[in-house]
Amino acid sequence: MRQVTRTFLKNSEWKFVLVRHNKKDYWTLPGGHVEQWEDIYNAIKREIKEELNLEIKIIWKKIGLDLESIKERPAPICTYKLDFQNEKWKRIKKLEYIFLSEIKSGEIKIQDDEIEEYKFFTKEEILWLENTFIQFKEILKKI
Repeated sequence: MRQVTRTFLKNSEWKFVLVRHNKKDYWTLPGGHVEQWEDIYNAIKREIKEELNLEIKIIWKKIGLDLESIKERPAPICTYKLDFQNEKWKRIKKLEYIFLSEIKSGEIKIQDDEIEEYKFFTKEEILWLENTFIQFKEILKKI
């Protein structure tokens, strides 16, 4: 089963960045597959650096601790399994880890060969989007 990391990546105005991959018509959270040699924390940081050229800080909104300063890592805000057949009838099995993070540094420069565009959305705008995934909306309601 492939492991995938994604993040609700917020800016200082609490707007979240969503991306639209090349040849796809829906908005999704930035992130990607965990490589065999890495943990989920390094994977999400690597993916965001590759896709958006940003450094991020994983946060834990519930109690507001700065866990990085005490060498602890916040748990993903949600983890779930996906098991479906894609449009080519191939069976897809994924374990997705969803984080909450904020932009630490950098200017957005998209990975052209993978990302077609990005846009910042408010929580309310995402909840009203038609071309995104329902699981992201359900998670966002609890943030």
